[in-house]
Amino acid sequence: MRVYSHFAVNALSNTYLVGLPTGRAILIDPAAFDGELLELLEHHSYSVTCILLTHSDEEHLAGLRTIMKVYSDVRICAAMPRILDLSAIPVNHGETLDVCGNPVDVIALPGLGRDCVAFLTGGFLFCGLALSAGELGAVSNPYAKAILLANLAESIFTLPDETVILPFYGPPTTVAVERRTLPTEDPLKLAGLA
Repeated sequence: MRVYSHFAVNALSNTYLVGLPTGRAILIDPAAFDGELLELLEHHSYSVTCILLTHSDEEHLAGLRTIMKVYSDVRICAAMPRILDLSAIPVNHGETLDVCGNPVDVIALPGLGRDCVAFLTGGFLFCGLALSAGELGAVSNPYAKAILLANLAESIFTLPDETVILPFYGPPTTVAVERRTLPTEDPLKLAGLA
């Protein structure tokens, strides 16, 4: 398994490509499908067979429809059953997906919204909008912040230190770094609710 990062200029965000030894590929959060991403896929002779979506904000999925036209037989996995009027396979917290023979664990991220999840595979965590290096994701109110902090403490910061975190915005980081950077010992207090 090889992981590549593609910076989508239109959304100032990251799209990730997971290349498998079989020649199949997984795309995570395709904010754009431009010539550079196509060249990356073709250079390595990858064929996209699955798209994983950590959230369903339409402005962050500009490349989705184009990818569906370029590659046939692509399945979309997301927390919601429909994305941009396209059918998706709904995923749930604690579920392990079999993506082209590659196990992918699903982690729900309440606090950001009911459609937000993270995907863990091969020591890489694709966390979407939950956090970026040194920063908590944007939430709508103090209660949502407390829920997100508690969820990070329970589901993300219990992962091995060397787990690489690949966010939608910003550079990669690790669980060890973020555990030190984003304290979660009392989420209600940190969110200003206690």
